[in-house]
Amino acid sequence: MKLGIFTAFRNMHKYYVKSCEELGIEYELIDIIGNNWLDEVKNSNCDGFLCRPPSKFQERKSMFDERLYIINKWLNKPIYPSYDELFIYENKKMMSYFFKIRDIPHVKTNIFYRKEDCLDFINSCNFPQVFKTNIGSTSKGVKIIKSKFEAKMIAQKVFGMFGSKLSKGYTPQTTGKIIPVNAIGSRQKHYIIFQDFEKIKWEWRIIKIDNSYFGRKKLLKGYFASGSDLAGFDNPPKDLLLLTKKICDLGGFNSMAVDIFETEDGRFLVNELQSIFGCKNPYQMCLDGKPGRYLFEEDKFVFEEGEFDIYDIYKIRVKHFLKLLSK
Repeated sequence: MKLGIFTAFRNMHKYYVKSCEELGIEYELIDIIGNNWLDEVKNSNCDGFLCRPPSKFQERKSMFDERLYIINKWLNKPIYPSYDELFIYENKKMMSYFFKIRDIPHVKTNIFYRKEDCLDFINSCNFPQVFKTNIGSTSKGVKIIKSKFEAKMIAQKVFGMFGSKLSKGYTPQTTGKIIPVNAIGSRQKHYIIFQDFEKIKWEWRIIKIDNSYFGRKKLLKGYFASGSDLAGFDNPPKDLLLLTKKICDLGGFNSMAVDIFETEDGRFLVNELQSIFGCKNPYQMCLDGKPGRYLFEEDKFVFEEGEFDIYDIYKIRVKHFLKLLSK
């Protein structure tokens, strides 16, 4: 068995490499960004390809979506994670459509492509609202909008005050550690995403890869849990494990982190899906001081003690892909 590993703009593929080397799996690095990417894929003798799309700029993510579509759908090459789950990765529009179609309890999301529709919504909605860029991790593209005036100012930037050809775009994201400046290259234009503001106690992250499940809390830092780097290791409610299983079964997802708000009034609402995710903590789950995971066996969740978070859980991903390819 030989696996192809797609390289990206940064060294984001390194954990795939380490996992393959530790498992003794032959691999080949393929530059999916380069001009000769298609020839490299067609001429390789890999049984499947491991993917790690970028999450910083929409144009780069769109490039990955297009090329992975060609590789998976036109060339019939297996990829991991699956195309569908990578397509909705860092794509908040597609996530919201998936939630609506599948009747998944989620934070209400409104998406507008016409300025007049957006302004009508702003004039009638309750505040605060949450502005989100379509792409962006760790709350970088998120802003709490507290007034109608503020929302209209953002809408004018997104759609253009004097027409779409003069749109400046908008992002709340900044860059520069010493002197922060607006991240002009990340500005979003011609459509806008608003979400209802929910008062939450914390956010649960439930991870499913194959039949392995991990769960922990992401604690609040200000308004946000995403990107706070604050974790709580309580036993995740069984209902959330089952909800995650349901979502992955409905979507055919192989590797997925489901981020779920627990609101102050006791509701569970799915916030986002992330097929690719980081692990800044030494482990993703810990019960009674013991790191481990849940395994779904014989229609029940069974806790298994151990350290399974090696290389940001990429090792489990590689093992699962090999399992799928061997069927």
